[in-house]
Amino acid sequence: MNEKLDYKFGKYDLDFLIKLKAHEFRKQKIDNISEKEIRDYLFNIKWKSQKSLPMCDIIDNVMNLQFSEIFDYLSIQAVKEASTLDLAAFQEFISK
Repeated sequence: MNEKLDYKFGKYDLDFLIKLKAHEFRKQKIDNISEKEIRDYLFNIKWKSQKSLPMCDIIDNVMNLQFSEIFDYLSIQAVKEASTLDLAAFQEFISK
């Protein structure tokens, strides 16, 4: 039996890897990183200029992702979002 397997890495495979990474973060007591944030980082930063990636690179990128990379990305996103708000949005943080 000599079948040729033509396996394509699909969306569900990527979803599974991202779930694994989020679970790994939770095991490290990093509970506030969501699967969506991991996905956003990968597509908006890590893979932004990539046309295509081999399956092994995708797996490596996800599984070797460090909390510090996600934290830096989320910090920048928070600053960008805050820069679009007016002072009233921060009223609860301003002492009276």
